Order: sequence, then C-alpha cells, then structure tokens
Amino acid sequence: MNTKLPKRCKNAALHGGKRLENCTEQTDKTTDCTTKPSTLPSRKVSQIILTVVNLLSEEGYFREGFDYMEMIRKKGIVLKEYSAFKSENLLELQKVSIGLWNEGLCLIFPDPQTGATCRMIAYNDNKSAAEVMQIIFHELAHIMLRHTQQSNLGEMEATLFSGVAMLLMVLEQQFHIGRMIAEKGDKTMLKGIQEGLMRKFNAQEVL
Repeated sequence: MNTKLPKRCKNAALHGGKRLENCTEQTDKTTDCTTKPSTLPSRKVSQIILTVVNLLSEEGYFREGFDYMEMIRKKGIVLKEYSAFKSENLLELQKVSIGLWNEGLCLIFPDPQTGATCRMIAYNDNKSAAEVMQIIFHELAHIMLRHTQQSNLGEMEATLFSGVAMLLMVLEQQFHIGRMIAEKGDKTMLKGIQEGLMRKFNAQEVL
C-alpha cells in the first residue's frame, strides 16, 4: 500500500544505517563527529544489554511463534517497507537522511491532525530476513534509547542493542535457552547469560 511520507517537523529525529558519515542535529545545532570512540563505557553496555534482555523476556521471545515485528507494532510503532513507499517519497527520505538511508530509518514526528507523537521504522525489504531483523532492531534502539539526534555515540548504542537482540534470537532458535529459563524460573542462568553478553561486548569494539 502506497502512502505519502508524513510531513517532517523541526524536531523530527531521523536515524539510518549502522554508521554515519556526517552528523547534523535536526535543529540548528551541529554535532561534532570528528572524534569517534571505539567502545562504549562498561556501565552503558550493561544498561543496554539489560534493556534488551528485559524487553525480549517480557514479550516472551522464547514462546512458539514469537514475531518480533508484531512485538514492535504493539508498542505503537509503524513498520513500513521501502517497497510500500512511492518512489518520490523514497527520494525525499534520501534527501532528509544524513546517514545510510538505504538500510533503514526511524522517524519521530507529530501527527499533523492530533499533534500526537508518531513513530515509524522504515526499512529496506530487499534484504535477507536476518538483515531486515538487524536493521529493524537497530532502528528500534534509537526509539527505545530516546536518541534525538544523529551521532556516533547513538549509532554505537544502537549497534550494540541490535547485536544483543540478534544474538538472543539466534540462541533461542538453536538452544531454546529463554524457554528453559522461563520454564524452570532459573534466574541464575539468566544472570549467567547477561554476564556472558557483558564479556563478549566489552571485549571487542562495538562498531
């Protein structure tokens, strides 16, 4: 279904891709991206890992038939494939995005009629299922972590968020770890997973 791209307001936040080449806030201010740290502080890594683990656990990602896209839609976030946009609107996305718009974008904008905050994740559906999942989790991170401007720090946090989410989803598909924790109520195992994720993501560059 083709729909028009929502009007962008001054405070709209747009994020795209894994890494940004130019970082300019959507207001008159500019974010300096000349200095790019290679890792996040341990405390921030821990917070993001906990956020992802809690999110997926509360939504029952270990249950049969879990649909991560449906989970996101239930949070009031619209998911829209690039193929559903009119070509001229995709060109507009390219113009307003500073990052790698060809992978995905998150848009936060006021409803022109009600003024309510609308949230949308637009993504390139000409990708594999795994790539689409990574893109969508990356853009979801920008929304859940309340990023309001494009920056290297925000991209690092979103990359970590999506990496943890993808790893948990793969582990569940292969070993059903989340299901075992839920059935046994074994919080020790859950804590062990969190500590393992901390070691993994603190021992390497996030980007």
